[in-house]
Amino acid sequence: MPRFSVNERVVHWLFAAAIFALLISGLGLWLPPAANPVLDHRDAVRTVHLDASLALLAIVIPALGRGAPINRLWHDVEFFTRGDWLWLRRIVIPKRWRRRPLPPQGRFNAGQKLNSVATAAATVGFVITGTVMWQGERLSPSLALASDTWHIWLMWLIVPLIAGHMVLALVLPSTRPALRGIVFGNVRLDFARRRHGAWAPAAEPEPEPDSATPESPTDGTAA
Repeated sequence: MPRFSVNERVVHWLFAAAIFALLISGLGLWLPPAANPVLDHRDAVRTVHLDASLALLAIVIPALGRGAPINRLWHDVEFFTRGDWLWLRRIVIPKRWRRRPLPPQGRFNAGQKLNSVATAAATVGFVITGTVMWQGERLSPSLALASDTWHIWLMWLIVPLIAGHMVLALVLPSTRPALRGIVFGNVRLDFARRRHGAWAPAAEPEPEPDSATPESPTDGTAA
């Protein structure tokens, strides 16, 4: 069953590459001198960090523009239904203690929506605080210091989100089949029905003809 278009997959992997470059280079700039193996190359690491931030803007801004081919993705993520809120309330309860099953979810479940919105908000915060830090010499010291502090706090926010995203995609057997969708564009129909029941029926492909069904005779004796 098709889940992600080519444009959605390209934007996802370019965004992921830019974020990893920013995290790794930012970590090199943030570590104290005693534990910093890139201290002698700080200018080069800073250049990588700035270039990665420009690449991130070059990816995100056109992708979110009016008429962009991934508008369907953002539309699916930003709207929370009553079923989404129920899902968030029940998912924190251990399965054996749940009195009611989780409500069926759409193309994205409520957790994926929440993760996407938090990542988008953190990205906006990174851009704003990073721009202030970049122009810090022209601004008041207190504003530059506040931006630096918020930049670091945003890093502590997004690292657990990325780590959890990777664990769900690569480690847990129940959610690992979703990785196929962002790599190849499609997921197994049984996985879609099990994890995204509100979306799977609407996108269900036409059934293939049953080869075991006997064909009608062609000699005029079918009556």
